[in-house]
Amino acid sequence: MNWNMVSHELRQNRRPFLTCLAVTLIFILLLLGKADAFVNNPEMEQLIKGLPNGLLKAFGIKPESFQTFEGYLATQVFPYFMVILSSFAAAWAAGSISKERERGTGEYLFSLPYSRAVIFWSKAVAHWLHMTLVFGAGTGLLFLLAGTSGLSVETGHMLVLLFAGYLLTLSFMGIGYALTSWLPSDRTAVSLGAGIAVMAFLLNLLSGSSEMMHKLSAISPYRLFDTLEIVKGSGLTAGGWIVTLGLYAAGTAAGVLTLKRRDIG
Repeated sequence: MNWNMVSHELRQNRRPFLTCLAVTLIFILLLLGKADAFVNNPEMEQLIKGLPNGLLKAFGIKPESFQTFEGYLATQVFPYFMVILSSFAAAWAAGSISKERERGTGEYLFSLPYSRAVIFWSKAVAHWLHMTLVFGAGTGLLFLLAGTSGLSVETGHMLVLLFAGYLLTLSFMGIGYALTSWLPSDRTAVSLGAGIAVMAFLLNLLSGSSEMMHKLSAISPYRLFDTLEIVKGSGLTAGGWIVTLGLYAAGTAAGVLTLKRRDIG
């Protein structure tokens, strides 16, 4: 890793970072800003319970989640927070090397007195910093809204839930790194990286719509953590830890090894 290379990547990725930050914070404000109108509201609970069971099951809507602030966060806000950040993070990772190929800067970049591994890890550190900054800002806004909502909040359970989200985001970054050296252009990389994150989210969202969708959704990293159970105090599963960190570690390792072996021009 080289800090000059890290700084260079941070500058190159500045616009996508600011876009991701703005979109994330706006969505959190829109979805959570009026949480007191939905949480522990008898009229809202009655309305939700009046919906057809098939519809509730198809979209994973659980009436009991509206009884607490953290339940509402886990089922109605957290999934969208995660899909936004995971999409951007996966796109950044997938575009690491492919954007250099598309811009014609690959030959120059890899002629610098740095090894390919140093260049790759410098990019990975820059992406991790940007992702962590967005995640930290989103987390700060979530706790600010929780504190000003006037509702009772289990902050410890919220922290565990958000840490699960951090692990999920890392797993999608790992998938992006595994693909980056194989992709011909930045546009393809962004589309594929973000598409994988969105598709995984949709599979999880629709897992209750049919038996086939339930089986297909097993490949989605979002299925690794039961968000509603986490905010009830169940904690994180060992499988969730292993798979998410394993995807990140294996993906970055595959990205480095592939970059060393491929002709990038």
